[in-house]
Amino acid sequence: MRKLLMTGLLLAGAMSGFAQEEAITIDVSKKGADVSPDLYGIFFEEINHAGDGGLYAELVQNRGFEEHVLPSTMKYVKGNAVAIDSKNYEHGNNRKWSIPWNLEEKKYLGWQVAAIGCNVKRAVLPVKNPLHPNTPNAMQLKISGMKQGGKAVLTNTGYWGMGLKKGENYDLRFYVKSADYKGKITARISEGATTLGTIEFAPKAIKDWTEYTGVFTSSGTTGNGQLSLEFDAKGTVLVDYVSLFPQNTFKGRKNGQRADLAQMLVGLHPKFMRWPGGCIVEGATYENRVKWKETLGDPMTRRGEWDLWGYRATWGMGYHEFLQFCEDLGMDAMFVDNAGMSCSVRNGDFVDTNEGLDAVIQDFRDAIDYALADPATNKWAKMRADAGHPKPFPLKYVEIGNENVGPEYVKHFNYIFKVLKAEYPKIIFINTLGHTDPLLAQIPGDYMVDPHWYRAPGFFFNNNHLFDDAPRTHDIYVGEYACNSGVGAGNLTAALSEAAFILGMERNSDVVKMTSYAPLFENVNHKDWPCNLIHFNSANVYGRASYYVQQMAAENRPTYNVNVSETTTQGEQLPFAAGTIGLGGFGQCEYKDIKVTTADGRTMAISPDQFQAKGGKWSTTNGSLQLKEAERRGTITMLPSFKSDNYTLEMKVKKGEGRGSLTVYYGMDESGENGYAANLGLWNNRMIALQPVRKGRPGDFIGEAGRQEIVPDKWYDLKMEITPERTKLYLDGQEIINREPPVETVQFCQAGVDEQTGELVIKVVNGTDKVYKRSFEIAGARNVNPHGKVITLAGDAEAENSFDEPTKLAPQTAIYGGFDKTFCYEFAPHSFTIMRVKVENK
Repeated sequence: MRKLLMTGLLLAGAMSGFAQEEAITIDVSKKGADVSPDLYGIFFEEINHAGDGGLYAELVQNRGFEEHVLPSTMKYVKGNAVAIDSKNYEHGNNRKWSIPWNLEEKKYLGWQVAAIGCNVKRAVLPVKNPLHPNTPNAMQLKISGMKQGGKAVLTNTGYWGMGLKKGENYDLRFYVKSADYKGKITARISEGATTLGTIEFAPKAIKDWTEYTGVFTSSGTTGNGQLSLEFDAKGTVLVDYVSLFPQNTFKGRKNGQRADLAQMLVGLHPKFMRWPGGCIVEGATYENRVKWKETLGDPMTRRGEWDLWGYRATWGMGYHEFLQFCEDLGMDAMFVDNAGMSCSVRNGDFVDTNEGLDAVIQDFRDAIDYALADPATNKWAKMRADAGHPKPFPLKYVEIGNENVGPEYVKHFNYIFKVLKAEYPKIIFINTLGHTDPLLAQIPGDYMVDPHWYRAPGFFFNNNHLFDDAPRTHDIYVGEYACNSGVGAGNLTAALSEAAFILGMERNSDVVKMTSYAPLFENVNHKDWPCNLIHFNSANVYGRASYYVQQMAAENRPTYNVNVSETTTQGEQLPFAAGTIGLGGFGQCEYKDIKVTTADGRTMAISPDQFQAKGGKWSTTNGSLQLKEAERRGTITMLPSFKSDNYTLEMKVKKGEGRGSLTVYYGMDESGENGYAANLGLWNNRMIALQPVRKGRPGDFIGEAGRQEIVPDKWYDLKMEITPERTKLYLDGQEIINREPPVETVQFCQAGVDEQTGELVIKVVNGTDKVYKRSFEIAGARNVNPHGKVITLAGDAEAENSFDEPTKLAPQTAIYGGFDKTFCYEFAPHSFTIMRVKVENK
């Protein structure tokens, strides 16, 4: 029914008259930029349990009992894991980063022990002769008082339940060791009290570590399965590396990928895959970085490492599996390795000697050689061959670092890149600086750059033309972008704003060569990031509206762009609204000497007690207003007695240590939920920006952010000149911000030709709640076939897909017979539409 109704709307729109705007002319004879065949790819990072408990098909959580092991080089201090005291490469200060660490909870994550007719004492502990040196811990069960029919049961509940399917096979593997246990071991898969399969083992001598394997065939389907090992005699038993792995993986690969999740990636038609990150490449500390060599070999021997997104990564899906997956999907591989520095918003410690950087270079060399070198002459390539792949893997790109910035990164990149590019000239190397960063002038050579954007819808709607005037010095890979602010878990508005941004990247594909949305996956039971492309649990998976935007873009990539007379339609520019003043922040802040000068020249001193707090903990000391503790949302104190849209606001401001920004609100309504904000200290105290505030949430920047460092615990003189037409912000007498009110861009059009099919591909985004009526003229064509195809993604702006309605927002395809050299069309409210029609050029 949905498809029929949509088709009816489209046909009716085509036949109605249009008189309001001039026709959009699409000239197929005027060729624009070629569209990169590699424009659409994917980026995988171990976040949101995207790998463990996700794409990596292992069903047992904490299979090696190593979850509690501290991040490399970090120490346990009073309930926290504390990093080494080391200088931060970006700021120069010593961070000594830490994170809460619950040892006991982590030890038993995923595991339960039950005593039926017996007594059992459990302990996860390091053992004298471990199964493998990389995995020193094991589960110890001390079983006593065993009665007839009794048993000790060790159960793993998986990653919030195990997904099991009726009739499918699952490989069991586990190790035990005991000097005195004489009983049987029964392995069982079940859903609650319902058994779905059993395997019985009768150990004879298990004084040394002994491996047991078997195959379950599940008698039922469930998303809430579990695996148990049952012991029916007394004794002290050590258990380690318990694995349950489906045989039905993607392409049938051993130690491979969950088939349904991998198939979702097939549906995106990716040309490349970026791996393994992301922030985890940097690590919370340098030693916490991803060490690709530790991801090779038998999964039982892989030590794993705590992942800065809050859980331990097993690295079961390691470097070899990544390369194999790229080959299986027909993608090029992009490997990202650490540039000798950890994440600057965590500890930020770094390599500061040439000797240390030489070791970093060698790590890059070895990774490239593992993928590409000849096994006959290279030891790393021989390891690849020994793992079953003598031929080279499709490694094409290597990124040096992730989101690293500043002069220290420039030094590192220059040192590493110069050597590697000379040795591997065919590899395309990628720099992590933004495409407009002035530091690029200090880095010679042929490399790509990798800017990232995670923003509100307004940014993506208003930056369709971002790359029109971008420098053409270096090709651009937009490695991470997503609309993830103020859009729930990812509604249709988010997807449409990304579609608008995509059209701009496609139009400028002479410089924007590659793109990838991020993050890719979210296990809905462990969410680390606001919006993620694909949602799943142990049994089911669905794509958000943004998934279908990515799919539509990739499936309808033209060979080259053609000229379009009007690529965007702008809405009305509304003045800065009248309202009251507010103060706030996302950390400790202090304000004093506040005064307002009205348009008629009257100056009023504002005392701290005139403000009324609406959130956060505030205090007044010696005439200053102090924010002691912020809330995540709604930390604001307001001046209810004042309302204006034409005045000058002056005060002294100071922010405390940390990443949080200091905020001055203006034009706020009485609720304190809507207005505007000047945020000082964004992006690690590096930027100042104006933002609209809607429903208590800051929106996208109004214009570009101003680059200005805000030093913690330093007083600044802040001055803001506010009128309906403009806001100016000065810091210590220097103008930092000068902005007009934002103009919303609401409709977008882009077109190109698919040479393979001979079709004109027209893409239109309507970001409004009204039908968008437009006339089109196709110039430069000898003939236009009246029949073509229309693909539309449309719905309610705030709608989201879910497990109950996985395709509530999904593209609908209609055959349309109203194409001509001139034709009219109605585009549904809140829609992304793609038209395909055969044309013959003159």
